[in-house]
Amino acid sequence: MNRFLDLADFSRDQVVDLLDLARSLQQRPEPHALAGKILGLLFMNPSLRTLSSFQAGMLRLGGASFVVTPGQGTWQVETRTGAVMSGGAAEHVREAIPVLASYCDALGLRAFAEGKDLATDLAETPFQLMASLCSKPFINLESAINHPCQALADWKTMDDLDVPRSGKFVLSWVYHPRALPLAVPAATLHMAAQRGMDVVVLRPEGYALPDAIMHKARAAAAATPRAGPASAPASRPAQPPAARAAPGPAPARRRPAGRRRSRPRRRGCRSRPPRP
Repeated sequence: MNRFLDLADFSRDQVVDLLDLARSLQQRPEPHALAGKILGLLFMNPSLRTLSSFQAGMLRLGGASFVVTPGQGTWQVETRTGAVMSGGAAEHVREAIPVLASYCDALGLRAFAEGKDLATDLAETPFQLMASLCSKPFINLESAINHPCQALADWKTMDDLDVPRSGKFVLSWVYHPRALPLAVPAATLHMAAQRGMDVVVLRPEGYALPDAIMHKARAAAAATPRAGPASAPASRPAQPPAARAAPGPAPARRRPAGRRRSRPRRRGCRSRPPRP
């Protein structure tokens, strides 16, 4: 595995194999598995759990890591293609990424969406550019519309808690005073559908996830067989799923800030994956 950018890049069986490996390492630690290996961590945006968990993971496996946060002890980095380097950024990603990759055995990147234009965020152009510049194994530590590491951890948590893979998963909307990124809900929605669950998106009128995200989740649901008994979460299921993802009105770019309503009108919409 040289790229971990999106759970959609892997089959359900491949994800299950990865989780089996994680469970094996948890039960039988291998403190020298990554001895002599270095993980580079480039955080264009803040982090708490992702940053600390990757550093801890490398230490537990015998490896090491370094962290670069542009503008905080290092030069600021320009991500725009064709930008005139006359601002605060002293480095461009076209030079910075290959240099950082040469110092490590794998590189992880966190780069949030700008939140100015939905189409631009969905395209993830800056993130994809930086990924293409890295010649080493590359890990998505959260991009504009994806957080595969957290989604993978959520999948494992549900397995650990014996949550049935054919159970119901409700992704609900709650009020927040400021706009939040799409990465976590998009990744979580896809994870639950790929896991084989019956997925429902519950949200007020006008707060639908973008069509591209919903279509991707439906495709994952259609391609995933129904899970087996809860008592055997790691088993390979054999029947087609009943996972459902919710359509909605015109996609909303973000969960925008607004006046709190004591009883927002919510709608739980469902639709089965398209039939051949």
